[in-house]
Amino acid sequence: MQKNSKKFNIIHPFLFSLFPILFIYSQNVHEIPVQEIILPVLLILFAAVLLWLLTRFIIKNNEKSAFIISLLLVLSFSYGHIYLLVDDFTLGNSDIGRHQYLLIPFAVSFIFGIYYFVKTKRRLNNATTISNAIAGALLAFILINIATYSMENADSFGNELITPNASLVTADTTIETFSPIQGTVKNYPDVYYIVLDGYMGSNTLKKFLNHDNQEFISYLDNKGFNVNQNAYSNYHGTVLSITSTFNMRYLNFLTEEPIKQEELSTNQSILFYNARVPIPEKMIAENTIMQNFKSAGYKIINIQKPFENEMLASSPLIDLVMCERSKYIDSELLSMAIKTSVLVFLLEKWEQQDLRDAALCQFSELPKQHQKFDEPIFIYSHILIPHPPYLFGPEGEAVSSVRPQGLESWENKEGYVNSVKFTNKKIMQIVEQLLTESAKPPVIIIQADHGTGFDFESSNPSNESIEQKMSILSAYYLPDIEKNLSNDVITPVNTFRIIFNSYFNTNYDLLENKIYLSDDDTVGYFLDVTNVLISP
Repeated sequence: MQKNSKKFNIIHPFLFSLFPILFIYSQNVHEIPVQEIILPVLLILFAAVLLWLLTRFIIKNNEKSAFIISLLLVLSFSYGHIYLLVDDFTLGNSDIGRHQYLLIPFAVSFIFGIYYFVKTKRRLNNATTISNAIAGALLAFILINIATYSMENADSFGNELITPNASLVTADTTIETFSPIQGTVKNYPDVYYIVLDGYMGSNTLKKFLNHDNQEFISYLDNKGFNVNQNAYSNYHGTVLSITSTFNMRYLNFLTEEPIKQEELSTNQSILFYNARVPIPEKMIAENTIMQNFKSAGYKIINIQKPFENEMLASSPLIDLVMCERSKYIDSELLSMAIKTSVLVFLLEKWEQQDLRDAALCQFSELPKQHQKFDEPIFIYSHILIPHPPYLFGPEGEAVSSVRPQGLESWENKEGYVNSVKFTNKKIMQIVEQLLTESAKPPVIIIQADHGTGFDFESSNPSNESIEQKMSILSAYYLPDIEKNLSNDVITPVNTFRIIFNSYFNTNYDLLENKIYLSDDDTVGYFLDVTNVLISP
């Protein structure tokens, strides 16, 4: 075994440790504040130094220890990328893109590498110099890219989300709120708005997934709900859908005139604005319906859904927040780095359990809140099921998602149906508790933000996939209201217009039902697909 190098010239493991952090930052420099680099850099450097010292203590060689740590870093931080690359790859009946298969070649490669470096008699001075140079060149390339981008965008940094159309920015984003009638506050009903993410309508469930949801629908019907069998979402993405519902209006003012379906493939230039705009997020935080409820003397409770936390967390409209998710990692950059590493396996396990706990907390806390206030309450609870990842069996048993990373992985139809079955059981329990324990009959809206994503491609959607994506569960419990809504075509943009007109003496006009596709939760375009789903 060669003697330890007297001159400390080994830097490649420490440079390699910095590369994944800075590379991820360079790809998201317009979204991640520069100060977020500090914690991940310190942690990864500390880990690299500690592992190198430990390895050197064991094998008594600086250079060999350094190569082992560099190999560990390269394999560890390439794992997540390869995991995503082979996500849908199958060999025979085996899903290769799963950890139990993918970890094996990585572990074998690392063990073989350790064996080679420990046993080799070759001098590693030249290899160390070359590795230092390669690591330094890679890091320099990334730093130059970051610096170049920062200088080129120095004047506009932080404004990437501002639309170039000034009229859109100045457009009125709210509609007029109302004032309560004096002395009527205590007579107002509690209002529950329960959003079940990705829950498609029962007719569509039967048509495309061969699942008969009639038992659940019959239960709601027998309890006095108006179950709208012809309900569709106004928008196919969560943010736009919720923004529209919360503000009782369409969002077409955010972009140019809607394009026609046949123009979608030929008019890509219309995608003039391809980023999530701040206006929908602002409209969620300052939404019209909560302003209305607040002005009417309501206490407003947000039983949180994971991806709207930030939009509503700082809203002055919210009086009580329930079921906040734990943050194992309070750094977006660090979280992204872990997802590119072999530690993604552990992170997925944490996140899966966190999502389960959040959903169970929502189901548990939702029917209890009416006991806490003398004032009427408005509860908004957006529950991330039956949307993937599918983490519950039909009886509520914990299951592991086939695609733990895939919030958009809809391919497991059996998992979706099982999630629907569990959701039905929990909703029936909630309804039963609310109807039996409430001092005054409550208003309950159970509604999805959109349908499913099976076979859906926003750039070239078929009529069948549009139906799946836009069909939603929609059920209204409206005490003392005789009108039967079950046969009407109702879209969520009118949900609270109906509620306010029915119970608060408002006179909101019901809007014409319109259904739009867009570029996910962006507003590059709005594609009017109303005629695909609703007969003129």
